[in-house]
Amino acid sequence: MPFRNGTVSYSRFAVSGDLPDDANEGALALLSKHVVKPRGLSDEGVASGWCTGRHVFDSDFAWKHCGFSGAILCAMRVDVAKVPSEIRRAYVSMAEDDRRTKEDEAAGGGLSRVARRDARGDAERRCKEEISEGKYRRITMVPVLFDLVHGAVLAPVTSDTSFKELRGLVESTYGCKLSRRSAGGVAADIMEARGMTSDLDDAAPDAFTAPPAEVVTRAQESQSGRAAKRPEVPWALAGGEPRDFLGNVFLLWLWWNAEAREGVIETSKVPVAVVIDKVVDVECPWGVGGKASLRGPLPTQSPEATKALQAGKWPRKLGLLLAAHGQEFECVLQGDRFAVSGLKLQGVSEAAKTPRLETEERLDQIGTFDAVLMGLYEHFLSERFGKGWPSRRQQISEWIVTRAAARVAV
Repeated sequence: MPFRNGTVSYSRFAVSGDLPDDANEGALALLSKHVVKPRGLSDEGVASGWCTGRHVFDSDFAWKHCGFSGAILCAMRVDVAKVPSEIRRAYVSMAEDDRRTKEDEAAGGGLSRVARRDARGDAERRCKEEISEGKYRRITMVPVLFDLVHGAVLAPVTSDTSFKELRGLVESTYGCKLSRRSAGGVAADIMEARGMTSDLDDAAPDAFTAPPAEVVTRAQESQSGRAAKRPEVPWALAGGEPRDFLGNVFLLWLWWNAEAREGVIETSKVPVAVVIDKVVDVECPWGVGGKASLRGPLPTQSPEATKALQAGKWPRKLGLLLAAHGQEFECVLQGDRFAVSGLKLQGVSEAAKTPRLETEERLDQIGTFDAVLMGLYEHFLSERFGKGWPSRRQQISEWIVTRAAARVAV
């Protein structure tokens, strides 16, 4: 129950269509129409439905459990039924034994083709009956937060299978379509609101360093003989949203701000202090230099981090410490997917004397963190698509060279 207690992880999803205006009785009642029935699975497969999020069997979608100001907090329950292959084979063998007659035994124990087919049918019926009774069922719960104010959904859903279940459930419940929002999608929403969609369409990955030697060598061996001037960012291309590279440049920009500009970023709404700590995952956007994973206190200060930047690698995941609005947050952000994990919130106040009040405070803190994160990304996009970006890109490139030179001097 990460939204209700513990650390928080989530990905962002946009909603096409009209979510309820608030968490009223009607909106909550719709959740109760889409729950997993006790005998909802009669064969191997997947069944999904809503639960309150307190536990997988709780379907009391009352305001006190799921309704909050501008939000609905619940969970998606997913039941997966699959009979273990050894049990299925055992049932077939047992059914064959039951059909074996004395004449069959006298003839060597063999069964006719029809008898074997009927035995398989008996075993299949037994498997289905036991699935209906709840056997061989694995039940999981995924917390879901409907942000009714911003028309978005936050949930720790990353796999295609889980997303398919969540998308279908949201559509059948509220008649809305759900779509993933990785870094490129979030940027598209922001740029569209600014009337700058064409600028985003023309965006290409930035080259903060010269191409790696292997890229140059390959180009010389090719017919064109010209090395690529910009990285391809293979993970963004493979993810289906080429503009996801903006999330990685965003992380590099945060890293540069944290080191070269004392780590304070003046967003449009609030100054945000940024520190990079504990986690640095980097990968070569040119597709030749591999990847590296650094862990520990201040990993950006390590020689490995300096070498990675100098080799042209980009951050894919960073551990962040953010301070704004008098609150501090610690999390890990995967830039291209714009996915938050391990978000640590401040403890609830002494005034929160009930579980309900504790959850309200946590949701307020999550909302504050998310607004700070979005504010940072919006500020980055203003720079990235502003007239001063070529100069800023050059500053980041020089910073990479300078920190490498400083390491050599030491």
